[in-house]
Amino acid sequence: MCKRPENQVSDGDSWQRGRSYVPATGETNTGGLVGLMGKFIMGALVGAFGGAVSGAILGVGESILVTWTSAAAEEYWLFLFSVLSYGAIGALIGVGAAVAWQLVRRGKAGNFEATQLAAGLGFLFPALFVVRYHVAKRIFNEQLGFGTSSGLIAHVLILLGSIVAALMVVGLVRVLYRRFGAAGPVIGFASAALVTLVVGAVAGSSAEAAPTRQARADPSRPNVVLIVADTLRADSVVERARQAPDGGLARLRADGISFERAHAQASWTRPSVASILTSLYPSSHGAVHKMDFLSNRVQTLAEVLGNAGFWTSGFTTNINVAPIFNLNQGFGEFAYLEPSFYFGATDSATKLVIYKTLRTLRERFFANRVFYEHFYQDAAVVNTRFTEWLAEGPPRPFFLFLHYMDPHDPYFDHPYNGKGVARVTNPSPAAERRDELRQLYLEGVAYLDGHLATLIEKLDAAGLYESSVVIFTSDHGEEFHEHDGWWHGTTLYGEQLHVPLIIKLPGNAQGGTQRKDPARSIDIAPSILGAAGVETPEGFQGIDLMRERVEEPLIAEEDLEGNRIFSILDGEWKLIIANADNPRGLAPTELYNLASDPQEKNNLAPTQAEKVAELEAKLRSMLPPGTL
Repeated sequence: MCKRPENQVSDGDSWQRGRSYVPATGETNTGGLVGLMGKFIMGALVGAFGGAVSGAILGVGESILVTWTSAAAEEYWLFLFSVLSYGAIGALIGVGAAVAWQLVRRGKAGNFEATQLAAGLGFLFPALFVVRYHVAKRIFNEQLGFGTSSGLIAHVLILLGSIVAALMVVGLVRVLYRRFGAAGPVIGFASAALVTLVVGAVAGSSAEAAPTRQARADPSRPNVVLIVADTLRADSVVERARQAPDGGLARLRADGISFERAHAQASWTRPSVASILTSLYPSSHGAVHKMDFLSNRVQTLAEVLGNAGFWTSGFTTNINVAPIFNLNQGFGEFAYLEPSFYFGATDSATKLVIYKTLRTLRERFFANRVFYEHFYQDAAVVNTRFTEWLAEGPPRPFFLFLHYMDPHDPYFDHPYNGKGVARVTNPSPAAERRDELRQLYLEGVAYLDGHLATLIEKLDAAGLYESSVVIFTSDHGEEFHEHDGWWHGTTLYGEQLHVPLIIKLPGNAQGGTQRKDPARSIDIAPSILGAAGVETPEGFQGIDLMRERVEEPLIAEEDLEGNRIFSILDGEWKLIIANADNPRGLAPTELYNLASDPQEKNNLAPTQAEKVAELEAKLRSMLPPGTL
């Protein structure tokens, strides 16, 4: 029989509660330790489910926000994905919070209080990150820091708002706990998962059915094939065509009209492709920022051709041109050839902060080898889908839009061997890697060129190539440290705006012609309509390059990652205006004479104030009021 230690005689209540002690015999009171371990285990369990239900609530909230502010999607897996992923994050935080609280309370914390703490922190910490992300993207255009009064106020409001929301979640968990006991959070999480699964299924089933595949226009009208190669510089096209005379690029240049001074209206995909498909400047079509989607108020090339009786089909491998951003507007059939998403995500789920964060962490810290299918589907996949589409016998005349991602980063070794250089893992490569990265990029150009040749061969074999209008272009170029930077989307220099543009007319009319007059991405749609015998809508801002010449200056716009930039090219003079505190570190005003300085190295703005004022006035007159 154990004797109570002398020093605990006066603490009978504590002893009765099972406080451990060392008996006179030297044996351990295992019952007390087991009870204490049981408290920690139970605390961890209730903490996991308390955090899980609060994380699920956050996931539902972000899913509603993303869905409400996006174009209609083809599926809504993001609802269940967000519940499960944020629930898992909340559960981990909840376990940590509950166990820590038990340690602080020396094992005396009750399950009820542990559940509440887990629910509050399981919601608060992820919410701070998620809310700040959306506020920074949607309100501050990615320029939300602590250095300004507005930034400081925004962070205070984010903190207060997240705390209030967390307290509300705790209140809900309290109700569940009081009603169902420790099973309350479990029931809450299961209910959230079930509801979002049903909502996603219902929303997905409400998507419009594909229309009957038929064309109504005169079948004698030419078919139209619009090919966009992502991130393809104009100079690399000329170089490749010279090196590979049997390639697709050389064939297109020989059969079509090459515009040697074609310029994009933006230097990243979504606003640029939107300008191609709408013949509108970015500030007019509105798809400018990362969260923007193309508004139904604008009219697309696909809509115009569809209304004229053409069958319209599109295939893209770039998520910025996916249906969630409404770039499929007007197409009878449109397929986003999505990559192999991580973590069981789908197209809709990629807009969630949790997916973006997990993907970035995986690519930067856990990916030793790089494979294209995790970033996009390459030219071989696009051609396979095109071949299947062609074998189905599409109605004629048709408008076919093909968007290749090659040679966009990652830059791969070819043939593929798992080696590649991606922007997400190498945002700022060392300057001495310029030749290495440039060579990898050119390998991607060569890979694309071979598949373009295959595409043309298949059109030719089907008797469609010579009689069709084929347009080849790019959405923007790429920088290789010409101006101390890399990639694209943060400047408006020539290496990012100068793009290839080739228009092959029926019968290869004017084949091999090289035009030196300016051309713009917004001129592509009117030129297609003219060649197809369809009237151009009054709202289009471009012109038919086959009938007119561009007389006005070339302008471009950018508002990405805190860099708000505008440029105007008028004759030999180019003006670039950037926001003063841009993250890229660009000068607020740059002026170049391209006749003497085609590489845009010598900024003349400090000594040419009158020319700066003249060009800025022209730029303002071409933009909607208040844009600049």
